[in-house]
Amino acid sequence: MYNMLSYGMGGRQRTSGGLMRFNTTRFDMVEIDDDKVITFPRGIIGFKDLKHFCILPYKEPVKWLHATDDPDVAFIVTDPFEFFPYYSFRIEDFVEEYLGCNNVEDILVLVILNVDGKKLYANLKSPIIINTSNMKGAHLVLSDDSIPIRTLVANPLAAPQAAYC
Repeated sequence: MYNMLSYGMGGRQRTSGGLMRFNTTRFDMVEIDDDKVITFPRGIIGFKDLKHFCILPYKEPVKWLHATDDPDVAFIVTDPFEFFPYYSFRIEDFVEEYLGCNNVEDILVLVILNVDGKKLYANLKSPIIINTSNMKGAHLVLSDDSIPIRTLVANPLAAPQAAYC
């Protein structure tokens, strides 16, 4: 396990009892369990230098994927199967190996949402895959041309106001 203090970015601090505290521009100070930090060794697409994120609740099934390295970076995400039960793709063997996946039940799939006016769109072309057993993640771009980048969410919940992330 890495030492949270060794990074010194984004105002992260380790507290007693296995908790980490970090500043955010949306939620002020946030405190989470160390074991809830997701490591993306290659970062998120467009944010390769940010390696550590956590999931913060919003309005189920919508959540925030928040960088613990940078208080300004957060993505609105959801489980795509909540809105798109037909959604499917194949996780390549090398991705499973990279994430250390031994059990399909340990896989969490999220997609980034985008707010455009009063409409909510999901990027189904580029899912985020997290192995919840070791909290290692990867942001993929699927090669299947039939999967859209921008898909209207049929039942948009109240769209998050801070949609500039």
